[in-house]
Amino acid sequence: MNTFRKYEFGSQGAATTKINALGVDEEGNPTHSHSIVRLGHIVVTEGTYDEEGEELTAPVLSDNYCVDVLWNGEAEASWDSNMIWCAPIGVHTFGSSSAIREWTAECKELHPEYFPEPEEDLV
Repeated sequence: MNTFRKYEFGSQGAATTKINALGVDEEGNPTHSHSIVRLGHIVVTEGTYDEEGEELTAPVLSDNYCVDVLWNGEAEASWDSNMIWCAPIGVHTFGSSSAIREWTAECKELHPEYFPEPEEDLV
């Protein structure tokens, strides 16, 4: 069973330290079987641009460094303090349908405000 989780760290260095603690060889290659995607400082407010594509206002980036992990098994408990829950349609997701389903169900239970009910019938 795979477990999908999202994390934020105060810096790239803090994220790298946590990731390396999972196990790396002498050349820095992972020795663990988890899949890790370093999202970095994600855009929290989109920039604006004119018709020619010239930037009018710069995008605003998150202060935190974001990482997604598809754990091979249960999520590492030592990462819990960095775990976040966010709206399910965002920058990145991956994993098996069961891992995504588990994450979405847990997120919906903890944050129902991310899953608003439709206001009108779509039929």
